[in-house]
Amino acid sequence: MDRTIYQRCQSCGMPMGKGPEKRGTEADGSPSPMYCGLCYANGRFFRPDDTAEQMKDFVVNILTTKQHWPRFLARWAAREIPKLKRWQP
Repeated sequence: MDRTIYQRCQSCGMPMGKGPEKRGTEADGSPSPMYCGLCYANGRFFRPDDTAEQMKDFVVNILTTKQHWPRFLARWAAREIPKLKRWQP
């Protein structure tokens, strides 16, 4: 079993920092070592049927509308999403 505590969400790529406040939660309420609170809570994904491409679109939308990033920069940041653990076979 992988016990790595990731610094970036392995679903959307968001930085999670060192504390539990940005992390999602497992079914038992413990902080998730892999996923952020925007993607995962209580052991379940908020968007369970998304593909990596759909997650890329979602992240680009969040970065451009809520964070006011330029679209080209948001697309550049989202390019690594298909390489994250959630999207690996």
